[in-house]
This record gives sequence, C-alpha cells and structure tokens, in this order.
Amino acid sequence: MEPSHSTLESRGSFMLCPVCKASIRTRLVSSREELHCGRCSHVLIKGHRTTTLQPAVALSITGLFLVILANAYPIMIFEVAGNSQENRIITGVLQLGDQGYWPIAILVFFSAICAPALYFSSIFYVSLACCLRKRFPLAKELADIVEVINAWNLVPVFAIACLAAVVKLKLLGTVHWRSGMLWIALLSLCSILLSQAFDKNLVEERLKNLR
Repeated sequence: MEPSHSTLESRGSFMLCPVCKASIRTRLVSSREELHCGRCSHVLIKGHRTTTLQPAVALSITGLFLVILANAYPIMIFEVAGNSQENRIITGVLQLGDQGYWPIAILVFFSAICAPALYFSSIFYVSLACCLRKRFPLAKELADIVEVINAWNLVPVFAIACLAAVVKLKLLGTVHWRSGMLWIALLSLCSILLSQAFDKNLVEERLKNLR
C-alpha cells in the first residue's frame, strides 16, 4: 500500500524506501505520474487517475443493467433454407455443450456472462463503500480481485467475434440483427469507460482511511 499524500506531508519532505531504505525527497504527483526510488526503482507513490469514485458507481450500475439486457434479448436471427434460429449469448454456450465441447462452453459462459456480472457488481460494491465512507464486509478483498476479474471480462472480444461471424454466416444464409447486439456494444463501451474511471489506488487509500 503506497503512502497517501497527507501521510507524506505529515512526515516532512523525505521518506524511506520500504525496499532499500534509501531516503527519498517526496513531492505531489499528478495524474498517471509515479514517484520511483532512485536506488532500487521501487514505486513509492502513484498518482490517482481521478479524485472521485462517483463515475465508477454510475458506470458499474449501468453495466449491471446492460449485462441483464445483453443476455435477455437475441443478438441476431439466422435464416437458411427456410429455417430460422434466434441466437442469444447462452445459445452458443448450449450448442458448444451439445457438441461435446464442454470446456470451451464453460469458458465462454464464464467470460461472456459470469465475469462481466462479477466485474460490474464488485466495482459497484467497492466504489459505493468508498463514496458512502462505510466499511462494507469484504470490500478490500473484492477490490483486490477486480483486476483479475477484468482480465476475464471478454465482452468486447465477444462483440468483435459476433461481427466476424456474421461475415461467414452471410455466405450461408441471411442474418437479421436484433437489439441484443446493441446492448452488447453498449456493454463493451461501458466496460472500457469503467476501466478508466475505477482507480484501484484511490480505492485502497479510501478503504484504509475508513474506520
């Protein structure tokens, strides 16, 4: 846990590197800047991308609603030889399972459905705790695993894969887009914006100062 600016200022203009114990002159760092130890290059202070977590709360709760809508509505309807099939996210998972590809089906289910829901709900829970200045149970633990969950949130990849699949499907039949694709696109955009609005260093500092 990096020291906060207020802690550094209270100790004076120098601090000891926790790794090599070198004496480092401190200064306030701006957004996206880092203060490194001149001897061992250990990161001493990280600048916050933002000073508030309210946008993270708003984007995370929006993302939760988009996760529901993206899974509730069909993405497309595929017509070939007089037959039509309505496709949702879960449709691909079930078809992979029916063909015996259960490991891939489980991977798609987790990365396209479970991971986004966990990602948005975890950030909403942690950010709300910081905004309300309340020590919610397991808030620190959830803050620690947000980055891990985000690595498995492959909704943007899924959206690109849908567009690529349509190119092949149009060679075989007719594809009609449905509203589910719109919700997936908006969910992808929300994921990207939330990754910029959520500052883990700021969260850790806020949680540390909570009673």
